[in-house]
Amino acid sequence: MVGSFFGNVSFRWLLMGIIIVIILLITGVILNLNYQSSKNTLETHTQNLQENTEYSLLQSMILTDQGLRLFDQSLDYRLRGEMDRFLTAYRESGGDPAAMDLEGLKASFGDGYELYIINEKGVVEYTTYPPDHLMDFSVYPSFYNRLTSIREGNVFVSDRITAEFQTGKLRKFVYHPTADNRYILEIGYIDDEIKMMRSALLFREAATKIQDMNPYLTSIRIFNFLGDEVGNSSYISEEFRTEIIQSVLETGEGYVIEDPERATFTRYLFIDLTGNDNPPEMNLVAELTYTTAPVQEKLHNLFMSHLIIAVFAILVGGAVAFTTTRFITRPIDHLVEDTHAIRTGNLDHPIRQSQLPEVRSLSLSMAAMVASLKDMMERLQASEEELRQHNDELEMKVLDRTAALRDAHDEVNFYLDIITHDINNTNHTAQLYLELLSEESDPALASFIEKVRLSLRKSDEIIGNVTTLRRIQEMESELTTVSLRSVLAGEEERDDRITLRMKDGILVLADPLISQAFTNIVDNSLKFGGDDVTVSIDVEEEDDEAVIRISDTGPGISDSVKPHIFARYQRGTTERVRGKGLGLFIVQTLIQDRYGGSIRVGDRVPGDHTQGALFTIRLKKASNGL
Repeated sequence: MVGSFFGNVSFRWLLMGIIIVIILLITGVILNLNYQSSKNTLETHTQNLQENTEYSLLQSMILTDQGLRLFDQSLDYRLRGEMDRFLTAYRESGGDPAAMDLEGLKASFGDGYELYIINEKGVVEYTTYPPDHLMDFSVYPSFYNRLTSIREGNVFVSDRITAEFQTGKLRKFVYHPTADNRYILEIGYIDDEIKMMRSALLFREAATKIQDMNPYLTSIRIFNFLGDEVGNSSYISEEFRTEIIQSVLETGEGYVIEDPERATFTRYLFIDLTGNDNPPEMNLVAELTYTTAPVQEKLHNLFMSHLIIAVFAILVGGAVAFTTTRFITRPIDHLVEDTHAIRTGNLDHPIRQSQLPEVRSLSLSMAAMVASLKDMMERLQASEEELRQHNDELEMKVLDRTAALRDAHDEVNFYLDIITHDINNTNHTAQLYLELLSEESDPALASFIEKVRLSLRKSDEIIGNVTTLRRIQEMESELTTVSLRSVLAGEEERDDRITLRMKDGILVLADPLISQAFTNIVDNSLKFGGDDVTVSIDVEEEDDEAVIRISDTGPGISDSVKPHIFARYQRGTTERVRGKGLGLFIVQTLIQDRYGGSIRVGDRVPGDHTQGALFTIRLKKASNGL
């Protein structure tokens, strides 16, 4: 394909294409490196800006919390006296909160106070604030554990100004356990002046200032441990966001949600405020939503600018390549035109000379070659008639020799027919006389008579093998479908020492001569195995082949003989075999050369050749071969 393509493209266009490809590669590498560098710089800047923004947000939240904490602690002095009066009232009631006048005590404290009594189960059993009556803090495990620790102690505990669990209103809380450690007395306090003063230090305002630092940051939202948004009393909790916030608070690990359709991603950051001596309930989660659209737009503009530069470079490079190749290839075009004229038979056509040294040298060489070609053609024309006459004489000799070989072949076949026919007749006559002699002769001569009978059988076998070889050479190798069952069943029927094991329907590609191959193998096993020998024929299918295994219990074949067992005139053992050994040669010729199969000889018992031989034949199945 590649050679055909280049063979149809002129040198000018090929050279110009190579120059353009080189320009494209160089331009592409330079622009790609520049684009990747600019892209990495933009992404690094964006990443650094994001990291600085988030770090600034965390520091801002911590500083804001420190300011709020100092403000909240400034109220402790005001609430210690009221807590002492609250404890005195509890003692005067004999430790029975039901006997206490909580509303009267609240009125004596002044505006902005609420009183709570929390039992050991974490339930607000008594309170002046109805929304929190019977509120169960055990549903908030970390806070309940803290309450239990306070109840079992004996100290005044000041809490931060935090949002109420039920209403979300801000309130300053302080706690003190009763002397009997049965209850926790809690005071909540807030007034308009405190709200106004504390509003100067808000997490939301700090977050807004941080948001203005990053143009890719579209929103910042702060959430407390209840999942409520700080600074947004109208916020309605969303289940998925609440689960994320709880997970971040529990693990202290951030969380990211990407939204490719809107080109945004949202990060949830854990704000650890426990370093300011706060309880875990004071920790916050910041939700920062970034937009990737400006970065994607910048990357798109960067890519388009590089693409425009690439197109311009291609156009300029194409013009340079065209001009350069035209200058270089013009002398070559002249040379091609001149050689074309010479190729058409005009050997007198002049070859134009070029100013380029290499092309001029080529032109001079071609001119010399054309002169030599003219001289050679003249000599060829002179000897053409002589060569034609010589070819005619050689053709007549070949025809005469072919006819002589055909006559010799026919004569050989004629004598072979006479010899095989006459020897067969002579052998049959000798066998008849031998049978009469065995009936009338002295029993002492029986061994000699049997040797004569074996010699006659060997003669018949040799004639049969010669006849089979002639049929193999003369028959056209046209393979057809042959049923192995019908061929091998005949082997099993002719001797009760032969056992056949196979299923019906196995067809192979062969011809009628295949039966001779199996007969030769089986006859060898019966002949050399003795009267007690048994022969087993097993047939199996393996993929697209039929596998025939013929094994016997005879003396086997030694390892030194196996490599030559199928050679022409090879004998298994010199002690027991006489003759030329054509039987297994015929088997290999049929199975391997004629049918395209294979045959291998081995041991019936692997590793012990004295336990009998194993012939493995593989033939192509007709179902896959046709």
